Amino acid sequence: MKILGIDTSTAFAGVGLYVDGDVSTRSWQSQHNHGREVMPAVMELLDAAGLKASDLDAVAAALGPGGFSAVRVGIATAHGLVAPTGARLIGVPTHLLQAYTHRTVTTKHVVSLIPVGRNQLSFSVFAPPISASSEAVEFGICEESEVVSRFHDNDHVLCGEGTEMHTGSGNGVVRPPEHLLDIALERLERGEISDSFLEPIYSRPPTITAPRAT
Repeated sequence: MKILGIDTSTAFAGVGLYVDGDVSTRSWQSQHNHGREVMPAVMELLDAAGLKASDLDAVAAALGPGGFSAVRVGIATAHGLVAPTGARLIGVPTHLLQAYTHRTVTTKHVVSLIPVGRNQLSFSVFAPPISASSEAVEFGICEESEVVSRFHDNDHVLCGEGTEMHTGSGNGVVRPPEHLLDIALERLERGEISDSFLEPIYSRPPTITAPRAT
């Protein structure tokens, strides 16, 4: 089984390649230029493994929420890779991808946080134990100042890019690409139907500016 994973949800981007049990990954902090960065990273992994895009059995992509353009780059890249070959396509919500890091937690709810601007955070709450098929039991947008009062207690574990100011952690890889591969592999092994078309998940409707009158 050969699976490629692509995550361009936010500035913390990554790609991963699973080849019959062997995993290789690349992670980086994007300079708001995912469109130019992601394919060279993908090709680096494929070349190192001696593979072509046509050799892939499946491609998984993070669906967001995240940056409007950033999320769409990863999804468009995934569509472009599978279109000529008919490889399976798997979409994974970015909040689930972040929460999956804490899949060994058995007694606390996991709260995934992603900054969405305006001093606000997108959040999703997952009940334990977390698996590749977990769905949020609560989700929405909250002010950064609300996080401590709502979730900072013994019943919740915080994770994701929005946690730095509340936990003192930072500068690490918040969404390891191998976890995207793990979720994709688990879904495939369960025989879950793959997606034919991926739609991005937005925390709020994208802002579209009307064209100026001429």
